[in-house]
Amino acid sequence: MPFRRAHAAIVVLALTGVVAPTYAKAESISLVETSLPGEGQRPQGVVLGPDGNMWVTEVIKHQIFRVTPEGTATAFRVPGDKVGVLQGITAGPDGNLWFTSREENAIRRISPKGEFNGMFVIPSQATTPTKFNTGSWPRGITVGPDGQIWFAEMAANKIGRITLTGEFKEFDIPTENAQAYGVVSAPDGNLWFTESNAGKIGRLEIRTGKITEFALSNPQSRPRDITVGPDGHLWFSLNGSDQIGRISMSGEIKEFPLPADTKPIGIASGGDGNVWFTAFKPHKIGRITPAGVVSFFDLKTENAQPFGMTTGPNGTIWFTSQANQVGRVEQSAQRK
Repeated sequence: MPFRRAHAAIVVLALTGVVAPTYAKAESISLVETSLPGEGQRPQGVVLGPDGNMWVTEVIKHQIFRVTPEGTATAFRVPGDKVGVLQGITAGPDGNLWFTSREENAIRRISPKGEFNGMFVIPSQATTPTKFNTGSWPRGITVGPDGQIWFAEMAANKIGRITLTGEFKEFDIPTENAQAYGVVSAPDGNLWFTESNAGKIGRLEIRTGKITEFALSNPQSRPRDITVGPDGHLWFSLNGSDQIGRISMSGEIKEFPLPADTKPIGIASGGDGNVWFTAFKPHKIGRITPAGVVSFFDLKTENAQPFGMTTGPNGTIWFTSQANQVGRVEQSAQRK
């Protein structure tokens, strides 16, 4: 199904004081949305593949989608009897897409042609197994500064690394039940991650394996996804405290408030020099400038629940919506 275009009203919130919302006048923003083929699907992770297409994980019907820039989507059903929730996905340096598979407690691999060419079972299990999950719960996944694949293990309280040939190494997080969620390769040559249940940001030194944790102001802030911003700092969503956070490579933290019940999740750096995020509860796409000015853009789809986000071709912003959709942000300068 082709993309459809929805021009959205822009509400700007100045974070230096309490002001009435205003409308942006210096730009034109379009949110382009498309429904994936099939019904009742919940796409989550999204990443730009080596083939120039966007690749998406889907948690209900156990599929990986390939979406062209024009909006043509192809579904690849993940083979296996125990396939369940598929969430994180990244483009590996080997030309394949790597993604997390929760119920299989595994990292899996798919080629740009849609060929499933590897499944690697994670050594660890959950520290406290439940009826819903007994494995390590691999969540966020990325390519590390060392060219290997790194991932967060929410239920095993570890950060994992897998080589391109399938060899694992795991690192224990100092804080108990931290529930690591998002991971990112940082400009300082280390791996950084969010601790969603501890209200902390973690840094893992690639050369030594040492983990350093930086506490946020609110232990219940529930940091989720994390990205490298255009300013060289790391930016992350705070789903529990309705904030966007920023941390420098030396550990200096700044938190920017959002309206109540924004519930941000996905976050990515745009080619426009700003940071973008998904506002899950109000069904909007948000943008924050390096100075901390926030804008919101309405999605056309009712109850869209935007979730994952990434940077696409030429710095475009792509996102997934739980309403069975994938979308992108289009913008053009219109000086007035």
